[in-house]
Amino acid sequence: MVKVNNINSPQLVEAVLLWTGWGRNAVPLRDDSLLASHFGDELASKLLKVIKSLEDDFYASDARFAAADLEEMEKLSVAEFKGKHPAVADEISKAFSWCYTFDFK
Repeated sequence: MVKVNNINSPQLVEAVLLWTGWGRNAVPLRDDSLLASHFGDELASKLLKVIKSLEDDFYASDARFAAADLEEMEKLSVAEFKGKHPAVADEISKAFSWCYTFDFK
């Protein structure tokens, strides 16, 4: 069983990538049912709590107001997120920045 509070666990990284659709889809998905199908209901529920908490922290960024373009928005939002979660896996930051810049383009 995954230790869900480890923000570098391979299962959490896999869950974030699956949930967001990063690397597989043209637009962000955020599909809870994909996690339940892949990990089972119990583990998916635990992973989703962590994922949504991390996503909330990422979206607390004001980069969308300060950035001149999408590239700068990505850099600023990732920097703010990494300031809160310095040990977070890079794949998680990339997936959330993809969602964030898509939502605020």
